[in-house]
Amino acid sequence: MLPAQQRIENDWYKGTADAVFQNMDIIRDYDPEHILILAGDHVYKMDYGEMLAYHSANGADMTVACFEVPQEEASAFGVMTVDAQGRVTDFHEKPQEPSAIPGKPGRTLASMGIYIFNAHFLYEQLIRDADERHSTHDFGHDLIPYLVSRYRVFAHPFAASCVGESGTQPYWRDVGTVDAYWEANMELTKVSPDLNLYDEKWPIWTYQSSCRRLNLSSMTMTGAA
Repeated sequence: MLPAQQRIENDWYKGTADAVFQNMDIIRDYDPEHILILAGDHVYKMDYGEMLAYHSANGADMTVACFEVPQEEASAFGVMTVDAQGRVTDFHEKPQEPSAIPGKPGRTLASMGIYIFNAHFLYEQLIRDADERHSTHDFGHDLIPYLVSRYRVFAHPFAASCVGESGTQPYWRDVGTVDAYWEANMELTKVSPDLNLYDEKWPIWTYQSSCRRLNLSSMTMTGAA
């Protein structure tokens, strides 16, 4: 885990794309074929391998994970339009009047902020964007709208790779605001929360849970003694 650094100029990260650009030398040291970019303020469980397989099968330059949201809430997200093959044909970041999915009034296809790029393609686009004087150097505002009309950008439906109980709605929450963070925490206090934190098939490992198991083991041993 690398802390934010002033690596190129005397400026902090100007946008999400610039954050990756300023650490590109470190990424290149690993010589990856693909690069997966994730948001840090979302709660969900997802098999990224499914998304990568989808990306490769479509011969995509970039793939964006997507999720259906109510149209009245869509202004908080990047909104996209796709064709019958799943290729993104239009993309707008946080539009004031988001469009509905054709045939699904009241529902909008939103970006989850999860991206897969072919590595060398991403390097080229980050360098190009860094040289654009009028760019805000952000994936949603600048990079994706530029790429959609020029390259192979596909939308991957979250329902195809989410991890959860069969028959349940895919669980994904953006907790980028205090209210959303509070609501997500309250959801987990239910007797049967929508996100299963105790799924043994796809466990969630945390420092806290590890300590808790150690403490329980110590208590058991003390009690036995």
